[in-house]
Amino acid sequence: MNGTESDLMRLLHGELPEAQARELRTRLESDPTLAEEYRRLRNTWEGLALPPPSPVPPGFSRRVMARARAERPAEGLSLRGAPVWVRAVAAAALVAGTAIGIGVGGRLPIAEEIPAVTQTVQSETAAQDDLSLEDSLAGSYWETVEGLQ
Repeated sequence: MNGTESDLMRLLHGELPEAQARELRTRLESDPTLAEEYRRLRNTWEGLALPPPSPVPPGFSRRVMARARAERPAEGLSLRGAPVWVRAVAAAALVAGTAIGIGVGGRLPIAEEIPAVTQTVQSETAAQDDLSLEDSLAGSYWETVEGLQ
């Protein structure tokens, strides 16, 4: 498709900028060959239509399901039927994940190494243990429920 055909198609679809469209329409009026090419493209474009939808043939879904069951592997999904490269990539991913997990796990600080954090957590836990049922949200809920009865 040359540049002129492309411009004609863009004009047909309404995609040309207004200035270019105006210029091309002027050329179409003065050039009969170009006008004939535009008419041919327009007729082709207007002739394109999807056929009306047809109903699904009787038994179609039953046949599709029967074929799917017949082609399904008997043992389900497994790596045994996979190509060698898939199994190799899976094994490499498993080894890499394990190595990364061990590496990250070895770098995590132990709670005893951070006394300030340990003290804060212990004091918050102790404060939560000191709360009675009446001071908690659940206690106030049950008090309200009992008051309604």
